Amino acid sequence: MSTIPPVPAPGPAARPSRRRLLRGAAAVGSLAALGGTLSACAVGEADAAAPPAFAYYPASYDTIVDASRRERKLLIYSNTSQTNWQPIFDAFARRYPWLSDIRATNLGGSAVYERYYSESAAGTSPADVLANNAGPLWGDYAARNAAADYRSPEKDRLPDWAELLPGVWTMSTDPVTLIYNRKTLAPEQFPDGLRSLAAIVESQPSRFRGKVGVYDPTNAYGYASNQGYTSNVAGGWDTFRRLLPFAHADHSSGTLVEKVVSGEYDFSINLSGGVAVPAAEHSGGLLGWSYYAEGTVVMPRGVSIVKTAPHPNAARLFLDFLLSAEGQAKVAEGGLVPYRPDVRQDAMDSLQDMRRKLGADRVHLYRPGRVPERVQEAYVARWQKAAG
Repeated sequence: MSTIPPVPAPGPAARPSRRRLLRGAAAVGSLAALGGTLSACAVGEADAAAPPAFAYYPASYDTIVDASRRERKLLIYSNTSQTNWQPIFDAFARRYPWLSDIRATNLGGSAVYERYYSESAAGTSPADVLANNAGPLWGDYAARNAAADYRSPEKDRLPDWAELLPGVWTMSTDPVTLIYNRKTLAPEQFPDGLRSLAAIVESQPSRFRGKVGVYDPTNAYGYASNQGYTSNVAGGWDTFRRLLPFAHADHSSGTLVEKVVSGEYDFSINLSGGVAVPAAEHSGGLLGWSYYAEGTVVMPRGVSIVKTAPHPNAARLFLDFLLSAEGQAKVAEGGLVPYRPDVRQDAMDSLQDMRRKLGADRVHLYRPGRVPERVQEAYVARWQKAAG
């Protein structure tokens, strides 16, 4: 089997236009809400003309556009950084300039849902949209029947799985990746996946004990990234049994990145590409990153309009924009992975690019669903046993 070479962090001269806006990309996990507000609109923008809807949109779409003029706001509960959002917000506001007050939080994965459930139970939630890459939690959300009943006119131009669950749509398809410290390692120790990493650490057990960071599987994203690998990649559990004795579990991507930067870890695995790739590309050559040559799991970042949205028409416009070709290009500009086949962009590898590079049979789409507590507990117990 041929191997896929690791992708090193580029030097200053490599592709200078690629994701200029991603400097200092924030890691998910902070419980502080970020100020995602765009500049206030100028006088008269509330009456600005909207660009015509695409020809395949229904004639009634103008009623959504007109109703959104009275709403003027949009609030998104998400675990996605402001850096990822900003190109999307900027382009959306240019299209609908009266929607000048757009905010997105950067919460921990479970906090996105917990905050919304608590507020909506009291009838006071200001949230219009939820966005999250913690797959198993979308299953619980769908079971609560919390999503608005809205069929995007973009649906027929997207893959069948773009609507992951009723009312839960795919915003991006971010790969599960690894990063490594290029200064603490020799070039022959740069891994191209977990299988090669297992061989590297086994070659010098005392050198690499405790030098691998991994997402804790009790965390929602950690469970999905771990379980997605072991259930989809051939020999996944065998690789974990070899690798996990060298690993230390952490609960946030910020910690996993920081410890590789500091040299406390040589490697961190199972990171979202939306975090790992910008961190590597803006590390001045310190960090390298790689897909998993033996099989890379792609984690959909879901987005959903909630039934209780106080600005439902603005939320519909925003969802449709995200799913459109223009919106998907802005998703890529913000550092996340587009999946729409007709999107034109050069900022990120698209899902189609990954399939070409790795082979379609080595790119595995994680499908969110409700995970019973006993199932997750059994998985965590097996994972912990492998870790020793």
